[in-house]
Amino acid sequence: MIPGIGETEKMQEKASHVIREKARRVYDAPKKGVMWGWEVSSYIITKAVAAGALLIPGAAIGFNLAPVSESLQWVGIVLSLVFLGLTGLLLIKDLDQPKRFAYVLLRPHFTSWLVRGGYLITVFGGLVTLFGVAKLLQWSAVATVAMWGSMVFAILVAIYTAFLFAQAKGRDFWQSPMLVFHMFGHAIVAGSAVFLLITPFLPQTGGVAATLSWMNYLSWVLLGGVVFNAVIVILELIMPHPTEDAHETVALILHGPFKKHFWLGTILIGTLLPLALILMSGLSGIIGAAVLALVGMYITEHIWVRAPQLIPLS
Repeated sequence: MIPGIGETEKMQEKASHVIREKARRVYDAPKKGVMWGWEVSSYIITKAVAAGALLIPGAAIGFNLAPVSESLQWVGIVLSLVFLGLTGLLLIKDLDQPKRFAYVLLRPHFTSWLVRGGYLITVFGGLVTLFGVAKLLQWSAVATVAMWGSMVFAILVAIYTAFLFAQAKGRDFWQSPMLVFHMFGHAIVAGSAVFLLITPFLPQTGGVAATLSWMNYLSWVLLGGVVFNAVIVILELIMPHPTEDAHETVALILHGPFKKHFWLGTILIGTLLPLALILMSGLSGIIGAAVLALVGMYITEHIWVRAPQLIPLS
């Protein structure tokens, strides 16, 4: 029996409705289109601060590099949790709807680095919380284990975005093996810079000498982080790229619409000026270097996130 015209239209409408419902349950397309914007750049920075705020004092304690007072340890724990929360909010904002974030965690595809990253962030947050609770209850053995565990997951949280970007197979510039080191270096700079900005306002519970030793440690870490980041950025740009798309991205950064952002933001503001201030000035200069390093880092992430997306997908 051949359906009439009216029945055919009803069947087509019902089929379209079913398809729309299934598509909506799988993944609603973001309203803003395919471009990753400021949310992703900011998310990378907040994640770097969350990781670095735990790594910097943790390394000083674990390897006996500098005295770390109780107040500094608590600042690191609180900073890490606060910026981890901001990271989660930015991730939800980028996904457009909060229910998508729950969908990612509750119905995961473990081959996706978005899913893996969500779980890494969750475990890291749990370990940092355990570290704080153990310190509060004076469980020294648990606090030590939680601190080292937090440091391991801080590194993983800092670098996993490189693997997430690498899964975007159509964006060849993101396939660089240097991107892991790029993300790790940002965590070092972010953590040391934030502590340099906060420490002068904290009570000097360990004495002036201990505070100066801590600030000196932070200065050297920031110096090393800025140099490390500069080397990685240069390698990312000059190393041989296997595809024309990656070459075009480099051209956009060095000579195209991002050249002012790169030369003024990444190189001058984020690298040369911080290095000069750290090496040639006192405390006020070091604090200025921390601010400039953070600004330069955000500009760099803006470039690295946006430039590859301007290359048309074939």
